Amino acid sequence: MANPPPIPPPPAGYWWRTLACLADIVPLMFLGWALAGLLAGPDELAARQKVDAWTHRFTDQYVKAITSGNPRDLEALRGMTTKLTAKDNPDLEAFSVWYAFQGNVSFVTMLLALALQEWLLAGRTLGKRIFNLRTIGLPDTEAPGFLASLLRSAWKAAFFTLPNPFFMLLGIVNFHVPLFRRDKRAWHDLWTRTQVVDNKLS
Repeated sequence: MANPPPIPPPPAGYWWRTLACLADIVPLMFLGWALAGLLAGPDELAARQKVDAWTHRFTDQYVKAITSGNPRDLEALRGMTTKLTAKDNPDLEAFSVWYAFQGNVSFVTMLLALALQEWLLAGRTLGKRIFNLRTIGLPDTEAPGFLASLLRSAWKAAFFTLPNPFFMLLGIVNFHVPLFRRDKRAWHDLWTRTQVVDNKLS
């Protein structure tokens, strides 16, 4: 007669899991942005310069509108945002080119970093180590395999790095799913048959 699967450790608390996620994501976001600057070609660098110049002008106008209280300054600020969304605006095109490139580089950086950590370090990324959590596969409670780690990481990387409203909306909903489940599992846990558990109580 086959032995029953082992009882998994207690699930990680929602807020501990959230803090661990932030400890993973924030450094990787900065790393992805830095790599995007290093890997950018001439077109991306030109787009970045336009984005930086527009952002500088917008910031100056915003400060001027707030401090002066002049309706003309406020109208000029509104005009800048309206003009940015106009078709065939070179500034809008620059935003599109730069942030698409930056998002793609950040996505690959975050995907590989999270997947390799979870796969090679027995389900423990940097954030999970800090807060003493780990990811396990179900029902065997072993560390997740490469494919499960890759799929979990792809979901998180897409939400945090790609400027896509669809991913953002799904990510926000997914972020709150563990609040309503007794096992504290999000969609990416369910799809990959994994669970984040409290390593202190295992």
